[in-house]
Amino acid sequence: MTRVRDERGFTLISVLLAVMILIIGLVALARTQTLLTAAESGVSNRSVALSVATAYLEQLRGADPSTLVSEAPVAVDADGQPSAAGAYQRSTVVTLDQTNLVRLRVVVAYPHGPTPVELVALLYMRTP
Repeated sequence: MTRVRDERGFTLISVLLAVMILIIGLVALARTQTLLTAAESGVSNRSVALSVATAYLEQLRGADPSTLVSEAPVAVDADGQPSAAGAYQRSTVVTLDQTNLVRLRVVVAYPHGPTPVELVALLYMRTP
């Protein structure tokens, strides 16, 4: 009984080729997973920085506009509290745009962030 050549099964070369294609696919999948994890970390840090900036801007908006001054960068933690080991850098710039108009700019830099989060608000100062 003779067998037809097509009925023999897989050759060693075809098995090696299939394994190589599988390995390439798995390596590509692992690389994609690494990039997604890094992107998620960046988004998470930016979200915390935005939260810190928003909370501090609201705190400043509640203060008397005539008492506001610019602040140098200060290290803060994820809750916005000053901390020497804080991963975030918060600074404030206060400028007088017009006689009774104050511009508040809160900038929060976050770890591995390409650009810091920046929020701006305008406050009206009543003249006595």
